[in-house]
Parts: sequence; structure tokens; C-alpha cells
Amino acid sequence: MSKDKESIQDRYLQQLSEKRTSVRVVMTNGKQLTGTVAGFDAFTILVSTGGVEVMVYKSAVAVIGPAGSEKT
Repeated sequence: MSKDKESIQDRYLQQLSEKRTSVRVVMTNGKQLTGTVAGFDAFTILVSTGGVEVMVYKSAVAVIGPAGSEKT
């Protein structure tokens, strides 16, 4: 796979960010965070929730998807 090719993960997070989709982030410890994707890089996701931006390490994320989704 070519390094200059965008990953599925990056495309998905970019789409959520651009559309300002409300997301639910379920952490590996079971805690949940709801907000919008404000940004991301190779290791972290910046989630805007309640007027605060929270940085979450991708390695701590079990599931991320639209907040309205019941399949998390």
C-alpha cells in the first residue's frame, strides 16, 4: 500500500469532521464521549464536547460512530 494513499480511518474521520456529525466515542475502558471531531492526526482525535476540546489517543478508542447509532 502506498504511503501517499489516504487510509480508510483518515477518510472516515475527515468526513465526520467536515459534516460536523455528532459522534459517540467508546473508549477501551467502557467510558463514552459524545461530541464532534474537531481534528485528528496519526495518533490522536480531538473531540469537541460541551464547548471543550478533549484529546483522545486512538489506541484508547474501541468504537467511534455517529451518536444516533445504536450499534456501538
